[in-house]
Amino acid sequence: MRRVSIPLVLLLLLVPTAVAQESSSVVVVSTELFIGDSDMGIDALAVSPSGEDVLLVGTLGYAHFIAAGKPFNQVQLNSNDQDDLNDVDWHPQGLTALLAGDEGTLLRYTRDDHSVIHVPGSTGNLMSQNLNAVTWDSSGNWAYVGADSGVITRFREDANGDSEYFPLNNSKSSPILDISCLHKMHAMCLVATESDGMAVIDQQHELHWLSGSEGTRWFSVECPHAERDRCFGVGQGHSVGIVELDLNNPATSYVLVKNVEISGEFTGIHVRDNNHLLLQTAPFGWVDWDIKGGTDEMGLAYPWLENSDATGDDAALRGESLVGGWAINSDEGYAVTSYGRVVYYYPPQNTISENLVAALAPMLVIIAVPGVVVGLIYMSSPALQKKYMAWSNGRLAAKREAAKASKGQLQGKARKGAKK
Repeated sequence: MRRVSIPLVLLLLLVPTAVAQESSSVVVVSTELFIGDSDMGIDALAVSPSGEDVLLVGTLGYAHFIAAGKPFNQVQLNSNDQDDLNDVDWHPQGLTALLAGDEGTLLRYTRDDHSVIHVPGSTGNLMSQNLNAVTWDSSGNWAYVGADSGVITRFREDANGDSEYFPLNNSKSSPILDISCLHKMHAMCLVATESDGMAVIDQQHELHWLSGSEGTRWFSVECPHAERDRCFGVGQGHSVGIVELDLNNPATSYVLVKNVEISGEFTGIHVRDNNHLLLQTAPFGWVDWDIKGGTDEMGLAYPWLENSDATGDDAALRGESLVGGWAINSDEGYAVTSYGRVVYYYPPQNTISENLVAALAPMLVIIAVPGVVVGLIYMSSPALQKKYMAWSNGRLAAKREAAKASKGQLQGKARKGAKK
């Protein structure tokens, strides 16, 4: 294979890049229903841990419940609030949820009776800040609330119903845009900001900022699978951030940023299945992210739904903004637009052939390691890719060995204690 010279790489930087090949959509979409008769101003949604229920929130205190598998089953909720609601998250037990909004608004939804009430003392303790993100940790002991000011506050209620609020140390000033937690015991969470980059929250509620992520507006983050300590973020400039969490030493967690050549911007993430994410785009569309794809096993992008194919039964759909979505299986799922349209995506045939998906050429992905030229050289160098993969796998193996050693020490102490 002919080597790529440095002058040629520099020349490539001046030429607009394009998708590796002309791609086509894998799924089609159709409108299931409109939640209202006008623009509902929906800003966020959350799917319950069971996958059966969905909560929607939006402008002027809008809150709505729909059944994930049968969206026609729905309940209009009364939030008793006129402030904009910006985010929502279910408690891990799935019985309640927190809704966060402007002016320090924090509400609690109860599944049994669909009631929505104000959390006592939230406005004062959260200093009437505009709240953009709310997420429960994996155990459900604490919720993290992120504000426009850049402050992240941990919140909980004790057995007596008294609320506790503690701002996290090491916060910065850029608005918090999203927070997601890894769904395993004693796990960590990932934070997205407007300009300060991404940070991880460790088990002691300490913030650790990820070098190399700053300067990008990270719109959304997701920690989808407990079997590997990895989270994902999508940001401005077609960026996908792959965050490797180190649960034993959170300060050494790191991010690898990849840039996918698409015509729009990534705006959100939802899980397709155990091995894939769907990255939503503006204008309306999705990109399929194979989380273990590529020679580095850090992920590759494939076409899923292009905006030009997002007409369904109504051409106006192409101009609407995706709020979020959820899968009902690997091939099918639903999504909601800010207008209040619920759409159903599905393959033209009964199932999506793995051979068909594998036959599609992956979209052009540039690895944004320090120095763009180095990143392009990395792409064209199997040797460097193998070295990086060996380093990454070695790091994971070291983590596993450290965990085993720690477990062995604890068991040894337990045995000694038993003998006493």
